[in-house]
Amino acid sequence: MKKIVVFCCALFPTVSAFAYYDGYGYSSRNDEMSGFAIFTLIVMIGYITLSIVILVRWWKMTTNVEQIRRHITHANPKLTYLVAIGEKEQAEKAALTMLVDTLYPIYTSLYNYSKAEAMNKEIQALLPKIQKLGLSVPDYVTSGEKFIDYINGLTDGKVPYKDEANPYAPN
Repeated sequence: MKKIVVFCCALFPTVSAFAYYDGYGYSSRNDEMSGFAIFTLIVMIGYITLSIVILVRWWKMTTNVEQIRRHITHANPKLTYLVAIGEKEQAEKAALTMLVDTLYPIYTSLYNYSKAEAMNKEIQALLPKIQKLGLSVPDYVTSGEKFIDYINGLTDGKVPYKDEANPYAPN
């Protein structure tokens, strides 16, 4: 994107000179569009294209508003609602789903070299809020190591807690 902007800025003086030269009748084409009209057309096409690109990016950013709101507030209001109406069993299932949805991408990540540590940070942020609501979750989602062992047992995987063999892993 930056390259396109730089290219357009470099092209601007050339097109401007063409518009200036052609606008005063030095050109032999009198029945066609003037240079300034062509320049204006090019600028408008660029503006419209940029507006469409920005619109598409905003659209993509706001497709999952619920996920953005949960990320900002660090809570899941559905849990509170379910506890408030007395649906403790459903609230516990929702809490478990929320924890697994948070931990599983870390488990499958190729670029996270300290998986257990990253999972423990997420669990430390979410588990107190769940416990404050009076909900209990299975033991395997209470620490990163237990979650990795549980998923490794289900899938016969060998995902380590921390990748020591990686030369780029933080010490």
